[in-house]
Amino acid sequence: MKSVLKIVVLLTILCLMILEPSSPVVFKLTNVLCGSYNITWVRINHCRLKAINRHRTVFNFNATFLHPTKDITSHYRMFKRENGYRPWLVNTRIDGCRFLRKPYDALGIFLFNIYKNFTNVNHTCPLQGDIIVRDMYLTTDLMRLPLPTGDYLLAIDWLFYGKPQFATNVSFQFIEDIL
Repeated sequence: MKSVLKIVVLLTILCLMILEPSSPVVFKLTNVLCGSYNITWVRINHCRLKAINRHRTVFNFNATFLHPTKDITSHYRMFKRENGYRPWLVNTRIDGCRFLRKPYDALGIFLFNIYKNFTNVNHTCPLQGDIIVRDMYLTTDLMRLPLPTGDYLLAIDWLFYGKPQFATNVSFQFIEDIL
């Protein structure tokens, strides 16, 4: 009888190690909108979400910078949806070329770590040619700070030499169901 109990316990532990339990956290992209303010400088070729399964959506982006740029500023704002999108937590600008040389902004580092494995932006300025983000998805592995449950919008305006060139608006959902 004891050997049967040992075998059952051993098989249970083995099954728990092999089978990954479903996560109580949903962290996925829900919408994306990209637009170019100046098509003579930036042409957006592809900006789309693709549903892989129920809990994973991937983001594909392809833009062509028609002229080299050495002065990039990112103005990003984060909104939380509550009866429309309300300002929440972040409204800041960072110098993109300085950030690519030596990252200095905490939220910028977090965002860059999310998409750096999916993009060809792995060098400093000047940036020119195709900028690609392929099959990017959200994961909670990099999250160190808690995020309240809800729908969010990350609106980023990209400025070259102080003039707005294009914008990316990414909506995502974070739901933490602990119970």
